[in-house]
Amino acid sequence: MKNKFILISMRQDYFYNKKELRFAIDTKLIDWVLTLGFKPILVTDLETLNFFSKQELLKIQGILLSGGNDIEKKSLRYKIEKRLADISKKKKIPLLGLCHGLQFINFYEGGSLKKINNHVSVNHVIKSENDYPSKVNSFHDFSIKKLGKNLRVISTSQDGEIEAISHKKYNWLGWMWHPERDKKFDKKLIKIARKFFSESRNKNYN
Repeated sequence: MKNKFILISMRQDYFYNKKELRFAIDTKLIDWVLTLGFKPILVTDLETLNFFSKQELLKIQGILLSGGNDIEKKSLRYKIEKRLADISKKKKIPLLGLCHGLQFINFYEGGSLKKINNHVSVNHVIKSENDYPSKVNSFHDFSIKKLGKNLRVISTSQDGEIEAISHKKYNWLGWMWHPERDKKFDKKLIKIARKFFSESRNKNYN
C-alpha cells in the first residue's frame, strides 16, 4: 500500500470574534489512517480537491468523511463532501463515513435524522452481521430517522439505533462511531477498513 492516499474531509468551525473559517481534524484520525497503511490528504477547499482528483499518477485509494459538525447544506464542508461523494461514484473509489460522515451519506441518499439521547461519550454494545467488535464508542446526538435509498443496515445498538450502514450500489460504508478515539485502535476495525480500501473498485462492499 506504499504511496496510496486517502482523501479526508475535516470539521468546519467559524470563529466569530476573529471572523475566521477554520478546518480541523483530530490527529489521532491521521494516526489511524497511517496505521491502515495509507497516506492522508486533507481536503480544505474545492479547487485543491479538483486538482487532486485529476492527477492520474496520484493513487487515491479511498475517501474518508470524518466526524464533527451537523449537516448544513450551505456550508463549505457540505459542498466538499458532496464533491467527494460524486468523485467516489464516478471513479469507483471506496468511501467511508465516520459519525458525521455516516449521517452525510444517509442525507445524500435522501434519508433524514432525528435527535436522540444517551449516545454521547458512552460505549455501548452493538449487533452486527459482519465481524465487527461487540462494543463501540458513541459521540453523537443525532441518529437515522429515515434510511436513504440503496442503503442497508449492517449494525444496530441495543436500543435499536442504526450504527453502521453500507450502500447496495457504491463502495460506501458508514460507521456511527469514531475508531480513532479508542485508547487502543481496534484490530477488527483496522482489518475491516484496510480490506475495504484495498478491494477492487469494481466490487461493492455489502
